[in-house]
Amino acid sequence: MKSLHLTLLIFLYSAIASLVPTSSFANSHSLKTNALNAQQIKHWREDIDVMQRELEKRHIHLYHQISADFFSKEVARIKQQLPSHTETSLRIELMRLIKQVGDGHTQFAYWGGEHYCYPLDLRMFGNELRLIGITQQHQHLLGAILVAIEDVPIAQLLPLITPILQGVENAQSEQQRLIETIRVAEVLQGLNISKSLEQTKFTFKLPDGKLQNVTLKSLSSAQFAKHNLSSLKLAQPANFTKHKISNEDIALLLSNNGQTVYLDFHHYPSFFEMNSFAEDLTALLRDKKTRNVIIDLRNNGGGDFFVGLHLAWALIMVDNLNWRDGIYVLTGRKTFSAAMSNAAQYRQLLNATLVGEPTGANPVGYQDADTFLLPHSGWKVMHSKRLYRFQDKPSAGVQPDVLIPLEWNSYKAGEDNQLNWILNTIKHVQ
Repeated sequence: MKSLHLTLLIFLYSAIASLVPTSSFANSHSLKTNALNAQQIKHWREDIDVMQRELEKRHIHLYHQISADFFSKEVARIKQQLPSHTETSLRIELMRLIKQVGDGHTQFAYWGGEHYCYPLDLRMFGNELRLIGITQQHQHLLGAILVAIEDVPIAQLLPLITPILQGVENAQSEQQRLIETIRVAEVLQGLNISKSLEQTKFTFKLPDGKLQNVTLKSLSSAQFAKHNLSSLKLAQPANFTKHKISNEDIALLLSNNGQTVYLDFHHYPSFFEMNSFAEDLTALLRDKKTRNVIIDLRNNGGGDFFVGLHLAWALIMVDNLNWRDGIYVLTGRKTFSAAMSNAAQYRQLLNATLVGEPTGANPVGYQDADTFLLPHSGWKVMHSKRLYRFQDKPSAGVQPDVLIPLEWNSYKAGEDNQLNWILNTIKHVQ
């Protein structure tokens, strides 16, 4: 009898299991692409009301570019159209609305919740979207030009995706956000570019002019962060060695003659960690009688600019540096938020020469982001709290003293033409 009961239980379990999707991936995706149900509509209506109310309360000046009346009418329109939306298409509408607020630190971004990305990395060189990273099986495509997604030409896709890009303050950050956003599955599906959240076809133009289609499967944001892409990489500067005081946030390379230090400042450490690094740095600079310092902020998307000021304070304590023309800062389109602030401050405090491209953030504008969560969706919304002026006059990014675009021919060969310009200048000065 017990054997019969056990057999029945096993049968029932197997039957029930067969009805449940074997992949939470598929279930999660279907929920995003189905029309919103009555409960979801109710919850999103409440979330949108909370979003408007909290933004009006928390933002330093929400309506500095658009009017309160315009914002309210757009909110009313979106709520009225909720029955016709899926979760992905609704995200697109909310991204479009928040983009019009007009500052890069106020965002309803795809990274505010669960999302999936296709495993590729791109960079805009001129008007061409070049592939600089992809899965190993497709690494032969590195350097190719992305010309279409699901047979939609890039020229037609750009007017669709540009109005929803978050974290944009000027043309430089628009280019950066484009290459980050164009690989997001929910964005492509929400714009009706791709029918699926699981896979999408990308078309690349090879150097010989031939086209090649590649279908990529999306990865969760957590998987994407851990996924190692085959990439085109810039070579480490010749005759430099990575020093032991480097950490996860700042890599320190010392020239073989000790005269030049290169700091790859790509992320902000804690204040405590920066204090420890700064103490070791000043000791090293004094010991080696170093003359030149290069601070690379090209891949720094921001953090706490007071931490960056602590680095400036440490450098100011070193008298043997060439304070007339030996301090350089590299900037680019990804230099955003606190990194932009520090670039402007290093020019003032360190007499630094800024080299490269304009920063992705503007020196006069709304910054210092904070966030809040929407009660039902759990979506994270970002907003600006302060108005900063790091220059007397507004400009589209902090403009470098020496404008040098990153050149494609140098990049594909692994050569950093921006950094090489600084190293050659230092060599001639010496």
